[in-house]
Amino acid sequence: MDETLTMAPYIHSDDSTFLRMADAAIALVPAAAGAVWFFGWRAAAVLLLALAGSLGTEALADWLLERRGLRDGSALVSGLLVGLLLPAACPWWAALLGGALASMSKVLSGGLGRNPVNPAALARVLLLAVPGLRPAALRTAEGSFLMAYRDGCLGEVSSLLLLAGSAYLVLRGLLPYRITLPALVASFAAGLCIPRCDPVAVTVWGGTLLGAAYLAADSVTSPMGQAAQLAYGLGAGALCTLAAYYGWGIAGVCCGILTVNLAARAAEAASRAAHRRRSTV
Repeated sequence: MDETLTMAPYIHSDDSTFLRMADAAIALVPAAAGAVWFFGWRAAAVLLLALAGSLGTEALADWLLERRGLRDGSALVSGLLVGLLLPAACPWWAALLGGALASMSKVLSGGLGRNPVNPAALARVLLLAVPGLRPAALRTAEGSFLMAYRDGCLGEVSSLLLLAGSAYLVLRGLLPYRITLPALVASFAAGLCIPRCDPVAVTVWGGTLLGAAYLAADSVTSPMGQAAQLAYGLGAGALCTLAAYYGWGIAGVCCGILTVNLAARAAEAASRAAHRRRSTV
């Protein structure tokens, strides 16, 4: 067996990397536009600064290292995701730093395809060091998750808009249902097990949808095998819900994503090691 079949980047279709990233960016546009509509210029500033940090860092790395990472479009998607994971009241420097951290994590890993965890999720978790960017646990939140949930990050403002973007990915054949659907099912099941938790509300919450359809579904950091994808999705849904409900809301979702990212990479490494041992027998 060729070991390269189990290593990132995980391209599940014949599309080029740039086209996949362009589709992901298009899918995020409704949520970004909704955030600007509900929060105004502050949301636009956060999104633009996160994009500037991500694209600027990627461009600087290309210049210093004589590479072409900016051309794959991943910095655009990472910047958008980082912006959507931040609140409208985010300090300007934190949004810029978050975008930069996302691209920097990818550059330091050796480029797209070698990063072990989702760059946007990692950047959001690192920003937990900023006291003002530690969101409240989900159990303290109230409001409509479907139309205008204003108490969280930009990406939480409207689940309907996130669903619209997810529908676009479905039409393009780019939503890995073996990951996304199990993640949503596990989120609902976790909600059933949590005392005084509304499982429907937590499942349609914007943070859950961002985690299931965009962060966990990242083709670089998710596994390829059907069984592995199922286990990965279930783990992501359960961990993200528990970390959000008892921890830091949307940042808890990112913590859950990083955990399953690392678990998937560890499982792949163990599988390759076992394959090498069998080959030498």
